Amino acid sequence: MQEFENVWKLKKFDRQVSAQFAEELSVATPIANILAGRGLKSIKEVEKFCKTDINALRNPFLLPDIRPVLDRLHKALDNNEKIFVWGDYDVDGITATSVVVTALRKMKANLLYKVPHRMEDGYDIKVHSVDQAIEAKADLLFSVDCGIVAFETAEYAKQKKLDLIITDHHHPSEDGKIPDCIGVVNPNRDDPNYPGHLFTNESNKDFKRYPFDALAGVGIAFKVMLALAKERGFDVREMIDELVEYVALGTVADVAPMLDENKAMVAYGCQRLSNTRKPGIQQLLKIAGVKEVDTFSIGFQLGPRINAIGRLADAGTALDLLLETSESRAEKLAKELDNANRKRQLQQEKAVEDAIAYVEQNFDLANTYILVVGHKEWHPGLIGLIAGKLVEKFNKPTLVCSFKEDGYAKGSCRSLRDFNILNALKSEKAWALFKKRADGSTVCGGHAFAAGFELPIDNIPAMSEALNEYAANILGQLSEVKVVDFDSRIEPGDINEKVFGQLVKLSPFGSGNETPIFVCTKLKVVEAKTLTSGKHLKLKVSDPDSKQWINVNAWRKGHLADYFKEGSLIDLAFTMSIDEWQGRKSLTLTTVDIKPHSK
Repeated sequence: MQEFENVWKLKKFDRQVSAQFAEELSVATPIANILAGRGLKSIKEVEKFCKTDINALRNPFLLPDIRPVLDRLHKALDNNEKIFVWGDYDVDGITATSVVVTALRKMKANLLYKVPHRMEDGYDIKVHSVDQAIEAKADLLFSVDCGIVAFETAEYAKQKKLDLIITDHHHPSEDGKIPDCIGVVNPNRDDPNYPGHLFTNESNKDFKRYPFDALAGVGIAFKVMLALAKERGFDVREMIDELVEYVALGTVADVAPMLDENKAMVAYGCQRLSNTRKPGIQQLLKIAGVKEVDTFSIGFQLGPRINAIGRLADAGTALDLLLETSESRAEKLAKELDNANRKRQLQQEKAVEDAIAYVEQNFDLANTYILVVGHKEWHPGLIGLIAGKLVEKFNKPTLVCSFKEDGYAKGSCRSLRDFNILNALKSEKAWALFKKRADGSTVCGGHAFAAGFELPIDNIPAMSEALNEYAANILGQLSEVKVVDFDSRIEPGDINEKVFGQLVKLSPFGSGNETPIFVCTKLKVVEAKTLTSGKHLKLKVSDPDSKQWINVNAWRKGHLADYFKEGSLIDLAFTMSIDEWQGRKSLTLTTVDIKPHSK
C-alpha cells in the first residue's frame, strides 16, 4: 500500500443532538460530537455515561450462584479450612488472584494460592489442579478468571470430594452447560438456572440477571470479595480502597469495555494507583517511569511488564510483586519483570519480522479476509502479541499458532473492532476443526476480539479456508484501503487545555469507549525532527495564521520525515493527552495518521 492511501471516515452522529449538547452542557462542538457519536441522546444519558462514582457499584448479590459461593466461603473461614486459590497467568488472572488473596488474608483465611505456569500447567483449572490442592490438604479449590468450561476438572473434583468454586467471565459453552460444582459466578452464563437470551421462556421471563455482563475476571473476583466482606462485618469502603488498584490493572489490561461500573472502578483505581502505598506497585511504577496512572500507562507500560514474565517464565513472580510488602524485595522483583519485558520485546520483534515476511510471501492479501499462520519456533507466550502486530500491519483478523510436539498447534487470535472473531471461530466448519477434550468439549474460547484455541497442525489449511469463507459471507467485498474512523473534526483554536479538560470528563477510555480521534486540516509544520535513529518523528505545528504551536508525537513514522519539512502544510488525525517533561506539563498530540494537506 502506498503512503497516504488511508481513508479518513467521520463516525456517524446526530448533529441535532450534538448541537443540543454543545449548548446545554457548554462544551466545545468537538466534545459534543463525541458524546452524540457514543449514541447518547439526552443530558441524563450523558450524566450517566460520565459518572464514575465508586460508591455506585452494582449489587454483587445479584451475581449468579453468589449465595452458595458465599455460604461455602463462610464455612471455610469459620472452620479454618484450607482454601486453594487458582488463577491465570495473564494480567487479569494475576490481579484477580491478588484481589482474592489480599481480601482473604484480611479475613484470616487458611490460604494457598497459585497462578499457573503457561508451559507446565497450561490455561484453566485442570485435573492436576485438583491433585495439587488435595496434596496440599486443601478443602476448597477457588478459581479466578478461568473454569467456565472445566467440566472434566469439576467432575474429578467431585469424585475426589474436593469442593470447587468457579469465578470467571469468559463465555460458556454454546449449550449453556456449566461445570458441576458449588457455584459458578459468571454474569455471562446463559442456562436454565440463570436464563438469558437462549433460555428465557414464559416461566422465567421476569428473571433479573446481573445488569452488567462485561466485568473482567478481576472485577468478578472483586465483587465476590466485597459481598463476603459485607457479610463478615468488614468496612466495605476500606476493602474497596485495598483492592481497587488490582481491579484497574486487570480490567484495562484485559481490554474489558470501559463502560458502566468498569469505568468507575478503573477511574478510582487509577487515582489510587497514582498514590499507591503498596511497595510492589510502587516499584513497578518506578521501573516503568510512570507517575500518574491512566488507562494508557496501564495498557502500554504496566500491563506488559506484568504479562511478560508469564509469557516467558513463571507468572508467579508477577503475583509475588503485586502482593509484596517489603520494599527491597519488591525492587528486586520489579527488576525481574522489567528484564523479562526487555527479553520479550527482543523475541517478539524477531518473531513479528518473520511473521510479516511469511504473510507477504505466502498470502494473496487482496483476496484474504483472515490470516492463519503458524511456526514451530514461535514461543507460545508470544503468539497473541504477534497476532496483534499482524492485525495492525495488515488490517485483517489474524490467528497465530505455535506448533507443539504432540501434533497440535496452540493458537491465539486478535481481531478488528468491527469483526467478532469468536463468532467466526464458532461457525460450523471452523468449530469442527478444533481439538476436543476427553468430555467432548472444544478447546477454544475467548471474546469478540481475542481468543485462544488448540487444533491439529494438519487442520490449519482447512481452518484458513473455513474462516475466510465465513468472513466473505459476513463482510462481502474486500478492500485493501485502511479506514481510519475519527470522532470529530476540530479547528486549531479548539486544540487547547480547556477543551482537553472537557474531554477528560468522558474518560477513562478503552474498549467500548475508545480514545477519541480528532482530525484537523491545514496545519503548518513549524519544526520537524526524527528521534531514535530515525524511527520516530516529532513535530511542532501551528495554525498558518497563528504563531502559537503545539507538539506532535508521530511514533514509528520517522520514514515520513522527507514529506513533512518545516513550512509544509499537513492534515492530521490524532489523539490528545498531557505530557510531562522535566516537571512541566503540556498538551500534546499523538498521531494516528498524517498526510500532506490536500485542498
